[in-house]
Amino acid sequence: MELNQLKSFLTIARERNLTRAADQLNLSQSALSTQLKQLEGELGVSLFRRTARGMELSEHGGELLPLAEEVLDSARRLRRRAMELHQGVGESLSIGLNAAPDFLRVSAINRRLSLLHGDLNVIYHGSETLRTAELLRQGRLDLAFFYGNSADADIRHLLLAWIRICVVIPRRLAPDETTLTWEDVAALPWIWVANDSPLYAALLDKFERLRLQPNQAVTAADEFIVRALFLDGQGVAVMREDEARPLAAEGRARIWEQGWMTLPLSLAWLETNDGKKKIRAGREVIRHIWQSDLEGAGETPIHL
Repeated sequence: MELNQLKSFLTIARERNLTRAADQLNLSQSALSTQLKQLEGELGVSLFRRTARGMELSEHGGELLPLAEEVLDSARRLRRRAMELHQGVGESLSIGLNAAPDFLRVSAINRRLSLLHGDLNVIYHGSETLRTAELLRQGRLDLAFFYGNSADADIRHLLLAWIRICVVIPRRLAPDETTLTWEDVAALPWIWVANDSPLYAALLDKFERLRLQPNQAVTAADEFIVRALFLDGQGVAVMREDEARPLAAEGRARIWEQGWMTLPLSLAWLETNDGKKKIRAGREVIRHIWQSDLEGAGETPIHL
């Protein structure tokens, strides 16, 4: 039994779709199917049922999934501790990134952490907003950027900024400045995002209140795939303002005037870890960088 087979098992269970799971793992669908068959053969049970809605865990699969998560979590902790021993440091600080590192100021954060807390071994991981609480509880992350505000009693969070997001339309789909209604925009092909992305959730709520169904032409796994498909003109998308403005200036995108929304960007950690030195250190550095950047840009900072 290989760790990559268990990782494939968990990813399929989360995505409920072989194609999306293969995209997440950077594998071909055939390679992923082979891994699943090998794992099922070694375990001697079927892990999934194939239905019209996608891949659903079988009874055996549902029972084995938590055990597979424990094995992978133990392997991650083993690697992390081995890295700490190799580098001669006592503690590591794992930070989850829910968006592009440049947008999250990772370079500036890392420079300040190195300057003020050089004894920390800082590790950055890609993470999804919807899995923030789960990853913190499993100990796979110490701090995590996420969109929204946590209502979980065991999760604390710090509001960093209000992020402006907007609906963007490729110029080939909107060559002029003709006024577009919600009905017009819903009918255009959309590049949608899997896993109930917070950027899309607010928009979907608006569509539902208007009793409209967006034409979801293609589903992407993350913002990098969305951008690639958008630049090829394949559909409408939702982007942060910092992504959309340059594309509009280049004439590659139209920012739909009715499609503006705001979304809170926050930093989360476990309540039980609140007093840990490394959590306080990371939290204070991230707060400082974001507040300084907002003040430098002439924006009103969030006073924390």
